[in-house]
Amino acid sequence: IFGFIATLIGVIVLFTVGNTMSMAVVERTVEIGTLRAMGLRRGGIRRLFMVEGLLIGLLGALLGICVALGSAALINNSGLTWTPPGYVYAYPLKVRVWGDMPLIFGSAIGLILVAIVSAWWPANRAARLAIVDALRHV
Repeated sequence: IFGFIATLIGVIVLFTVGNTMSMAVVERTVEIGTLRAMGLRRGGIRRLFMVEGLLIGLLGALLGICVALGSAALINNSGLTWTPPGYVYAYPLKVRVWGDMPLIFGSAIGLILVAIVSAWWPANRAARLAIVDALRHV
């Protein structure tokens, strides 16, 4: 089940970052043409958008880790309890996120990699724009 949820989250990140980067390419078409006319090679344009995808992934992963740790601390300190079926004793509800560093770092690295991969296609499309057509874009 956790593998399915991780895959689902990865697909959501893939499409979200891909859509964001595609819109960035459309909105910056004239700037891309200007940079290409000034001598920036296709690889430089591709690198600009790939770095932007990396930054989106880094900020998203960092924000996600902070929200997860904050939510876990809030739940752990709220005093919520759970009584399992057939038991009388109520067990305190605890979310253990902080102690599982491989899970935290693995999730962050996985989401960052998915963000970089999803930025590749729009970056490649931006790099292949013809200079004259990009400068004429309105």
